Amino acid sequence: MSNVLLSLFAMLISGLPAQATGVSERDRGLAVVFREEDPAITAPIQHPGWLREPSQKRPVVRGQSYGGTYDSPPSTPPLAAPYQPYDPFALQAGPDPVLPYVNDPGQPVLSGVNGPQPERFGFTPMFDGYYLAPAGTSGPADGYFSVQAYDAALKYTAMLTPEWIFTNTAQAGVRLWDGPNYPDLPGSVYRFGWDFLLNSPTVGGWTAQLDFNPSINTDFDGSLGREAFNLDAYGALLYRTSPQWMWVLGVQYWDRVDNIIIPYAGAVWNPNERLELRMLFPKSRISYFLGNFGNGSHWLYAQGEYHVESYQIQQNGNRDQIQLADWRVGMGLRSDHQWYDKYFEVGLVFGRQNTFLNSTPDFNVNNGLMLRFGVRF
Repeated sequence: MSNVLLSLFAMLISGLPAQATGVSERDRGLAVVFREEDPAITAPIQHPGWLREPSQKRPVVRGQSYGGTYDSPPSTPPLAAPYQPYDPFALQAGPDPVLPYVNDPGQPVLSGVNGPQPERFGFTPMFDGYYLAPAGTSGPADGYFSVQAYDAALKYTAMLTPEWIFTNTAQAGVRLWDGPNYPDLPGSVYRFGWDFLLNSPTVGGWTAQLDFNPSINTDFDGSLGREAFNLDAYGALLYRTSPQWMWVLGVQYWDRVDNIIIPYAGAVWNPNERLELRMLFPKSRISYFLGNFGNGSHWLYAQGEYHVESYQIQQNGNRDQIQLADWRVGMGLRSDHQWYDKYFEVGLVFGRQNTFLNSTPDFNVNNGLMLRFGVRF
């Protein structure tokens, strides 16, 4: 009986902090025997979440922008739970309201912790437009020049393997030109393209991207020639050094009147929960998270970009190609309303140069006002 009581007493005190006491040779032998037993056939007991030590790192809420490398599709499908306001500085578990990342839908997602390149699988319809107000021309040109632009796209994202992601996007757009008096430009030109983007898995903080975007660009006045085809491409390496910093190094090729090769490089910095700086070329953006109100999540942003387009046109009965290059800066508001995402932007376009492939004289366009808008479903 005394041995039983002693055994119970030993079991009770076994969980207490270890003391500097002697251990008999018999106890050491028993310990070795038990250590050499086969491992338990049951999984170790997991502590409930409320017993675990809380993480000291807070996720970063990123104000992702549209298009380019770092796409930001709308947050949730129409059948998701209704919108609920929340503290933007609080740790939000559940589906990411800003950056849906569905590679592992069985796990909860915390805003911002899955990197600056979220993906939403399946189809994403997109529509964008902008208006360049009438601006005077210089050089041999005469009169004013204005542009209305409308672009539609249908993006489809899927997994090639459990880690490689492939995105293809059907694209269609129209440009409505008004002026100048000389040279005599067509009233409308069109673009039809298909973009193919391959994303590698992340290994040691490194991710690779490869993109190819062929398109047909023409006024449909005459037969298509080489001037109507743009074969654009880029390749980039992305390296994340911390939750706040990611570096991008790559090169981009634009097939225009000129063969344009430019760096596709820069850095993405998230200094806190509200602010994101995409210091990239040819397109940069600064986003600030305003919060949740009016049945949506809202970001204020400023951005700048270098933009070049080209089209095959007919000039005096002959086939020609025009290249339109400019710089654009603007400020806008982006809003996420769960099942759709919209933005509106006011800006300035400057450094406008219109170049022709053949004998038509080149001309410049003065600085002008730009209005831009878009929606994602």
